[in-house]
Amino acid sequence: MTNENHSTRKRPLIFRGFKKLIKLFKKRPKIINLNDKLEDKAIYISNHSAANGPFTLSLFFPKVFVPWGIHYMCENYKERWKYLYYVFYQQKLGYGKVKSFIVATIFATFSKVLYNWMKVIPTYTDLRLMKTLKISADTLNSNEAVLIFPENSDNGYFDVLSEFNAGFVALSMFYHKKYNYDLPVYPIYFSSKYKMLLIDKPQYIQEFVKKGYTREEIAKWFKKRTNELYMIIKEIYYKRKKRRKHKMMS
Repeated sequence: MTNENHSTRKRPLIFRGFKKLIKLFKKRPKIINLNDKLEDKAIYISNHSAANGPFTLSLFFPKVFVPWGIHYMCENYKERWKYLYYVFYQQKLGYGKVKSFIVATIFATFSKVLYNWMKVIPTYTDLRLMKTLKISADTLNSNEAVLIFPENSDNGYFDVLSEFNAGFVALSMFYHKKYNYDLPVYPIYFSSKYKMLLIDKPQYIQEFVKKGYTREEIAKWFKKRTNELYMIIKEIYYKRKKRRKHKMMS
């Protein structure tokens, strides 16, 4: 049975109109796609890039997706505010108390509506993770991609990623066990500094399983590959900068 809130239901017209409006003011990043085609039934994993990543991908990513999001942001106003104030803005982004209070109070007011429009799948760190996996499977069965931000951001967000949580590996294994289908997993890197989004070719979790990799080792491999994407972006940026400088001098 397909979950009603995470299936083929279209995003509300007002949400699509809101995205179009925001695009008028938000600069589109340079998108580098190493694929001829991006699959619908797939897992996409990306760095968070502080608050910029989810927002930018929701506007410009060339594939409709349903994102994972921390469950506090799918709950009541008090829980959303507490998470934003104490964890997201102070612990992860390093904002001061006054700025965190103002921004958390404002964003918590309308964030639930925004998350509902995006059909965000709530994530958990306890046994309720099974709920996340089941909703994600229903989403994938409706040919909608799932977007996951696996980096460990307990100490903030950094350009070079230090650790990946293995939730995306658990989803792939869960789906393979239930449907005997090895989902493509696309690593992505978005750099707000260099205004570039790089979409890598897909990998398949069962290929790692056959080689004897554990979940943690698979997550570590993807973390390393995602960091390599960042280095590729840097290289592309500085090569283009050097060419522009050379043209100006010639």
